Amino acid sequence: MGEAGQDHPIHNQSAAPSSWRQDKISRSKEEALELVNGYIQKIKSGEEDFESLASQFSDCSSAKAGGDLGAFGRGQMQKPFEDASFALRAGELSGPVFTDSGIHIILRTE
Repeated sequence: MGEAGQDHPIHNQSAAPSSWRQDKISRSKEEALELVNGYIQKIKSGEEDFESLASQFSDCSSAKAGGDLGAFGRGQMQKPFEDASFALRAGELSGPVFTDSGIHIILRTE
């Protein structure tokens, strides 16, 4: 089992282009990727921390917990998300991860 957090911008090509923050998301996939890359740079530079960014900007309901998804095993997440999560070591941050739900940044915590 692994435990991960995510920052998850949704775009208008996502399977369900709405979130707890917005009823209808109109940003393009390219705009969402630009946001994700900006968040990654801020986290890596120490300008922002993962939990703070996830709390403010993630479109996933996990934002209320700072992006914390809790522990999960294989077969519980979308395949690209699962593969990226289990490829990381504890404390490691992913690059952009694309799923049908949007674009994710994953921080593996365990």
